Amino acid sequence: MMKRLPLFLFAALLGVAGTVFADYPIEVIELKSRPYEEILPLVRPFVGSDGTVTGMGNNLVIKAAPEQVREIKRLLATLDRPPKRLRILVDNGDDRARSSSGYRASADIKTGNGQISINSPGYPVDSSRGEIRLHDRHSTTTQSSRQFVQAMEGQPAYISSGLQVPLRTTERYYGGGIPYQRTTTQMHDVTRGFYVVPRVSGDAVTLEIAQHNDQPGRRYGVVDTQRVDSVVHGRLGEWIDLGGLDTTETAHQGGLGRAVNSQQGRLQGIKVKVECLNCDADR
Repeated sequence: MMKRLPLFLFAALLGVAGTVFADYPIEVIELKSRPYEEILPLVRPFVGSDGTVTGMGNNLVIKAAPEQVREIKRLLATLDRPPKRLRILVDNGDDRARSSSGYRASADIKTGNGQISINSPGYPVDSSRGEIRLHDRHSTTTQSSRQFVQAMEGQPAYISSGLQVPLRTTERYYGGGIPYQRTTTQMHDVTRGFYVVPRVSGDAVTLEIAQHNDQPGRRYGVVDTQRVDSVVHGRLGEWIDLGGLDTTETAHQGGLGRAVNSQQGRLQGIKVKVECLNCDADR
């Protein structure tokens, strides 16, 4: 809807006082679905160097050349639509792999005065004997959990999962010259999740991500925390990888006639998919 209003009504609003602009009429375009604060930065580049645009209430107030006003109206036909209602699905994958390899040699060696036993129970034997045992073991486990949340386009949503772990704190103080110690235990949320702001253009989606990943530390009462901010792009209905955490631990044990090498790996990954719930109504 377009309205023509006298110049003096919006002179202060447009900031034209003391500034020379072309003598274009002021036009007011009523916005149907989006606030002017959201639309204003998108249409401002189209008013030209001698035009102005601002907002008031649910209206855009434009002072620009007629061809530029027409261009802005065409743009608003695309921009001024109800925000899309979205469903955001999150897949948390946790893959673990373990491997172990090594050998163990055992022997009972007869000597002139008796017997030498290596990695053996040492039972008496009539003659020397020995053996070598090799092992090579591998195992993998995969866990996956999915969550979803509904959100409006352009609005932040939060999704997380986790558990509570005890955190112990120790306080030391003096009373009457005597040292005291007091220990308290509190439950602490250990979560992994993220804030996401989705934006949709056609079937393309842009996600602004603020991701966090808390895990119990190696020491009791310690929580390891990671934070990542990123922007990712994809398409509606397709899974988008957000990243993950890849950790590997190796160990070696050895001694006389034996050795064991072990490795344990863990890959935690997060991917997300965005589905539009009311896009068919826009077509």
